[in-house]
Amino acid sequence: MRAIIMAAGIGSRLRGISGGKPKCLIRAGEQTLLGRMIGQLQHRGIDDICVITGYNAGYIERELPVGVRSLHNAFYSVTNSIASLWLARERLTEDTLLMNADLCFEPEVLDIALVQDQPVAMLSDCRRIETADFRFRTRGDRIVEAGKHISDQDTSCEYVGIVRLDRSFIEVFRQRLESMIELGCFSDWWESALYSFLDEDPDVDIKCADVRGALWTEVDHARDYARLVDWFDGRPATALDSRERGIVTGSAHSSP
Repeated sequence: MRAIIMAAGIGSRLRGISGGKPKCLIRAGEQTLLGRMIGQLQHRGIDDICVITGYNAGYIERELPVGVRSLHNAFYSVTNSIASLWLARERLTEDTLLMNADLCFEPEVLDIALVQDQPVAMLSDCRRIETADFRFRTRGDRIVEAGKHISDQDTSCEYVGIVRLDRSFIEVFRQRLESMIELGCFSDWWESALYSFLDEDPDVDIKCADVRGALWTEVDHARDYARLVDWFDGRPATALDSRERGIVTGSAHSSP
């Protein structure tokens, strides 16, 4: 198992908090978001980790532990995360976790991702309906529609920002990624390569896996950061409201 972390984004909505650093270097308790994520991976025996950098990459390079690799998307300001992942295409050869770097989550979230055995598993949260941002409509555990446009009535869950790809599917995915780059889809999210199968190849099952009440958040807005601080300061009444709600706010698509 290896992990590829998308960390090229500018994070313009959090510049007042991040101090000009990439937003994945915002602190979550005693660690940065990225440092916490890498530590969680390594604690589970995943040492083959590659971080895709972009905006102010030097800050991230100085954060990385020995042995964690990086690739730099020099065109981060004019491309989206699909271009970042394309830079790592040669690493798409085995079971792989693809993760957006601006996430903070309980260990159970990663554990759920690691036990999936289907070709594709996109982590999701079925608690998030009315306030969901990027939404999935599902039939059973199969995703049949994805996007922000899906109505509350048709929304089954919200995308978390973590995907597990099995080696049985990885070559198919890599070829689709490369074909989209050849078509000039530089402004797409990396997940668009998966969503393209929903319409074009009904024989490919894109599955979702619910996080089953584990807490997670994307940090994309100041309000996300405030909740994160409350969480680590031990004030769950303001940070979480309740375990039923979780702490998710905003879209899980945010780190080119």
